[in-house]
Amino acid sequence: MLNLLKINWVKLGRLLAILPILPLLIASNLKGEEGGSSLTFKHEYFWDANGVWNQTPTFSLNLALSRKWTFHWEQEVDIVTGASRRLGAKYVGQSGDRSTDAVSGASKIETRFSESPSITYSHKGNTASASFYYSRENDYFSMAPAGSVSMDFFERNTTIGLNYAEFFDHYKPQGYYATQGGKKSIRSIGATLAQSITAFTLIGLTGSYISSSGYLGHPYNPPIDVNGKIMIESVPDKKGAAAVAGQIVQGWLLGDRLGSINIDARRFQDSWDIKSSTADVKISQYFTEGGYFRVRGRYYNQTGAYFSKKVYDGGEEFRTADIRFYPFTSYLVGAKLSMACPESWGESAMLPDRWDIKYDYTHRNTKGDQVGTTPGVPSQIRYQLYEPDEFYTQGVFMFGLVFNL
Repeated sequence: MLNLLKINWVKLGRLLAILPILPLLIASNLKGEEGGSSLTFKHEYFWDANGVWNQTPTFSLNLALSRKWTFHWEQEVDIVTGASRRLGAKYVGQSGDRSTDAVSGASKIETRFSESPSITYSHKGNTASASFYYSRENDYFSMAPAGSVSMDFFERNTTIGLNYAEFFDHYKPQGYYATQGGKKSIRSIGATLAQSITAFTLIGLTGSYISSSGYLGHPYNPPIDVNGKIMIESVPDKKGAAAVAGQIVQGWLLGDRLGSINIDARRFQDSWDIKSSTADVKISQYFTEGGYFRVRGRYYNQTGAYFSKKVYDGGEEFRTADIRFYPFTSYLVGAKLSMACPESWGESAMLPDRWDIKYDYTHRNTKGDQVGTTPGVPSQIRYQLYEPDEFYTQGVFMFGLVFNL
């Protein structure tokens, strides 16, 4: 029954993703000879050690309106289980009157819809872009206007860019937890400097500042004190954060095939005392004129928020069971293969021009919850629903098709 439910939801998600842009699709095909336009369909499947699965059909349309103006639309349907956990014998799922899914412990399958239109102007090294993101589901909605500008200098070897974004989130839990929602706003400001050193070498530096107020809360995953009593989550209302990132891209020729290594490093710190370091390496190599292979490795490490504890006494002002606010280290490895389709396919509007396949696997040193009743060993609840001697893992598989219009 569960497998049939998966298939039906995926088919529905794909249909809902395509319907809103059918008029644009028709217009694009009528003017496809102008070039510069493309349509990408992709589907992602996510799984993790908690028994959560996620199906995400997505499409993105790049429409060249003229030599200077480009319109972009991205549509996504996010179909997920595992959002709401069993809290005890009394309360199940969202409202206490529903059975949970046998695989994930979720109260039901939940669906999120999101759209992101944007418009970009680009001419002689000067670029400006404006976008708007909007998503909603049964108990949550989010919207985010954003804009960016960049300019090239010194024979277009130096680029300076600025970006700004606002995020507005509103969370409205249902049933027993209806009073434990919240609103949150985030403001992000960033600046980027990129410099070409040689024809095959590029370096970049990015700085950003993020401020937030309010908190959405996690009433379905409440903290628990040393005696096993459920508490209401409480965290500081405001947070400020800053991040700095550096990038090096080094290219080469292997015979007449281009290859490159992309190294990113990022350092982050916020006012809740969370500090993180990220190192991300991608190596790509073309093996045919239209085909390339990419491997990736990423390391991430963070400290915990100053109020996060393994076990709470019960009288603390701030407390949480959100794993994102605890110390952990994670490692990601991944691979991607991208190939151009046969040139003869370009004569048909129904056949793709390129396909991509990708898989990323992540290991995190977070162990499963200690929920036993061993004397002198209090339960530690982080809603990690696997064995206490196992580590968290997740995987993301993606397949995509690109159509040149």
